Amino acid sequence: MDKLKVGDLVGKGFVNGGRDVDTGLDCWGLVMEVYKRYGITLPDFTVDSFAFKMIDSIAIENAGMPEWEEVLVPVDKDAPLVVLMRMHPVFITHAGVFIGNNKIIHTTKGTGVILSRMQALQSRIAGYYRYVPDN
Repeated sequence: MDKLKVGDLVGKGFVNGGRDVDTGLDCWGLVMEVYKRYGITLPDFTVDSFAFKMIDSIAIENAGMPEWEEVLVPVDKDAPLVVLMRMHPVFITHAGVFIGNNKIIHTTKGTGVILSRMQALQSRIAGYYRYVPDN
């Protein structure tokens, strides 16, 4: 986590559709920013942060694509991993990044960018995914 220097992201505000660190990020904007710090450019998905059925559909469709490999039991050396979460009872509606050291960085309208322990989110986690664009 130290090499990433994600501490400057903690406390940044949530903005629906946000893709700029200075003006605010939505959950996918934050995921893209963290990955950028690893030197990885992720595809962007432009969708309203509250369009739950659409987010779920995009998440499920993309998780099955060859460039995304599911990691069943993440360990520090796997970081970064996209973490898909069900904040809604039925739909995958949220994403964060496993950054190692038992931590997930994510953002919501209510909190802005925060670090959470994996165990605190465990009941909501739908899966961990490694981005491998050359697959």
